[in-house]
Amino acid sequence: SGCRVARGCRKRRRNVVQSAMFSVRQALKLRPAILCRVRFNASHAGQIGTIGIIGSSGAVGQEMLQCLEKRAFPAARTRLFARRAAGEKVMTRHGEVTVEPFSVEAAQECDIVLMAVSGGFSKEFSPKIVGGPKQTVVVDNSSAFRYEKHVPLVIPEINGAQIPSAQLIANPNCTTAVGAMALWPLHQKYRLKKVIMSTYQAASGAGAEGMAELEKGIEAHVKEGKVPPPEIFAHQLPFNVIPQIDAFQENGYTKEEMKVSWELAKIFGLTPNVKVSCTAVRVPTLRAHSEAITIETELPVSVDEARDLLRKSVGVEVVDDQGKLMYPMPLNAAFKDAVEVGRIRQSIVFGERGLDFFVCGDQLLRGAALNAVIIAEEVVKAKAGAIGVPPLIGITPWEVHKFGGASLADAKLYETCSKLLIDESSRNGATPTAAIVSAMKGMTDKLIGVVEMATSQGEKAAKAELDSAVASQCDVVKELLKGHDAVAEEIMASIGKDHQNIEALLRSLALLKVAPNTLMEYVAGMGEIWSAQIMCGYLKTQGVPTAWINARDVLIVEAKDTALGAKGGATDMKMDPIYDITQAKLDNWWQTKGAAVHKGTPILVITGFVASTPTGVPTTLKRSGSDFSATIFAQLLRASRVTLWKNVDGVFSADPGVVHDALPVSAMSYDEAIELAYFGGQVLHPSAMAPCMDMNMPLFVRNVFNPSFPGTIINRSGFVETDDSAGVSMDVPLTASLGPVKAVTAINKIAMVDIEGGSWASVSQVAARTMLALNDAGLKVVLVTQASSEHSISVAVDEAQGRHAAQVVQNAFELEIARGQVSGVRHAEGYSMLTII
Repeated sequence: SGCRVARGCRKRRRNVVQSAMFSVRQALKLRPAILCRVRFNASHAGQIGTIGIIGSSGAVGQEMLQCLEKRAFPAARTRLFARRAAGEKVMTRHGEVTVEPFSVEAAQECDIVLMAVSGGFSKEFSPKIVGGPKQTVVVDNSSAFRYEKHVPLVIPEINGAQIPSAQLIANPNCTTAVGAMALWPLHQKYRLKKVIMSTYQAASGAGAEGMAELEKGIEAHVKEGKVPPPEIFAHQLPFNVIPQIDAFQENGYTKEEMKVSWELAKIFGLTPNVKVSCTAVRVPTLRAHSEAITIETELPVSVDEARDLLRKSVGVEVVDDQGKLMYPMPLNAAFKDAVEVGRIRQSIVFGERGLDFFVCGDQLLRGAALNAVIIAEEVVKAKAGAIGVPPLIGITPWEVHKFGGASLADAKLYETCSKLLIDESSRNGATPTAAIVSAMKGMTDKLIGVVEMATSQGEKAAKAELDSAVASQCDVVKELLKGHDAVAEEIMASIGKDHQNIEALLRSLALLKVAPNTLMEYVAGMGEIWSAQIMCGYLKTQGVPTAWINARDVLIVEAKDTALGAKGGATDMKMDPIYDITQAKLDNWWQTKGAAVHKGTPILVITGFVASTPTGVPTTLKRSGSDFSATIFAQLLRASRVTLWKNVDGVFSADPGVVHDALPVSAMSYDEAIELAYFGGQVLHPSAMAPCMDMNMPLFVRNVFNPSFPGTIINRSGFVETDDSAGVSMDVPLTASLGPVKAVTAINKIAMVDIEGGSWASVSQVAARTMLALNDAGLKVVLVTQASSEHSISVAVDEAQGRHAAQVVQNAFELEIARGQVSGVRHAEGYSMLTII
């Protein structure tokens, strides 16, 4: 259509183009959609009374209605709301329906409402619609709530497990939804590391007005030889492409491009180290978006395996036959429920850990209307299958509290912490509360000692140590639950079974003379499992709706086979939660096992420290990891805040055990807290900040023995803000400003490894070789110093790894040392590192 044609041919060309445009318009209205494989089966999932569409006269609203009709949505009645179309008659399978003017009261008469409106309208009215007499659920197609931490962003085939627990659900951006359908199966099997996407987005992404401007521009070009000035797009779209969709951001990307990055991270539960980049381009097609995608994966991926995997994936159609010139195209993908994927090939950039492929999908269906309707279908299933089960994530947000071992040293302290939880849960009327608990004080060390004793002193000595540890735990049960024999006996019977399981392992340990990391972590985590049952048991005796969760059943992490680490050690034991799998397991627990906490004001007790790998192997978040457990579950529960209960009045300006006039710090930023934790501040776990930063969720550090003191607030700004009150009296004087220095901290037991470079290379070359060698060996460097004039560097590592680190560096420079080009590698222990934050 962009070819120059002689003037004498214009009339014939105009007739052809007008005929083609009529065909396109008719197709937009009349062509039936191909139903995808997740089509709702009404006979198995019940029926609701009424579904409503707000904004029913717009392009997306009309598509929603067509999807409801074609999929025989299980509702007895459909109601349509639109301002401009109010009073018009629309024929539906329920008969003729009159379009109504919108009101909150009318919308709340629907069981489910689909919002096909602007973000501003939805922001104002969606929160007012949810709930009400019919517990109305809102599915919002706008961007108003996509990035709100309390609102799930859902593609049902990917993270549909979040649907039953929500009353307000966000529909993703159309570009995100189309690409996600192809990316998700690959991520599940091969784990995404990088995603690079270029999109070619149809005019319909700008609504009916965008399609009309494209059609009129082509028609004008045919009739008059020129295209009129654009009104909807920034530039002429006919015979052109526009590499800008939405407003530019500070980083040079457009908002449309950043939506893909933000939304994939939220829907997939990606960790921050997975990077997503997008370039969004508007192209002169009417319908269906196209995307060229390159991925790098953690695991090797073959083209044939990927093709087979995608063929078996719901909502995906593989169109990939080079011999027949078959590949995805928007002309063919339009009106299909499934997205087309093809041109699948090994990436020449990322090699065996990379793929390139092309995706096309109807953004008005998969990227908007269809996705919303499938969400609604899943809501109906949830309502039918879980009558009376409240959503896990309700209108009132959860609060999360974590209790460390020092707060759980004896029966009296278990009682104190439990009563504190009851008070906190009733502070604002009725707040759903989760408690993350560590093992009883000293229990983890005792259990580690049992394993070490079995390998060094034999089975008999280890059994005696185990008997002593179990007896001390049971003594707490008997004292705390005195007069509640049935509850106490149930808990002690459970501890007894664990006792027997550990005993069964001791013989093997005594014979092997070595303890595998997985076995050590299995035994070391028993203290938290016992602790959670004890607190839950006491809360039951107080009439509190409560239940306990063994985090090994729900929390799934990607973990290396590493040791537990030293408590407060310098080595960074990084564990990455797999949020999508964990969220699904938590939601399933709530639906199937959480009946005890479905009524009243629940207190959910969850084990800290422990987790499982994707293959079900018991693991832990390493020593001092219960803080991380607390913030992980806070993110999963979309909590409004996290409180870490310690035995001190917050985060101090220095270790009060060393500096007696150290002061509590009233507020810190996330970055300051991370630095403090990383460089030896044992009051915090280094990884615990990440979930809080992702959710912009305040974290409090308070004293279980002085609960009226506000403690330390850790947030984005680093200041106490008006809405940051922990619910304590704010007339308690907060610590005065400490000036530019917030805290001074130290790490003891540091080893230094010195590499004297000589003349063969620059400092950067010596540093690069050193850091690569240490990284490959799994050794964490906590500090690097350089002496440029000598081409030498020194690295600080945890003392326990010092000799190993020196040997690794020695091996890396073996040839240069033999030639005299590197003077040598020296290792020294007994250092401490002082850090000013």
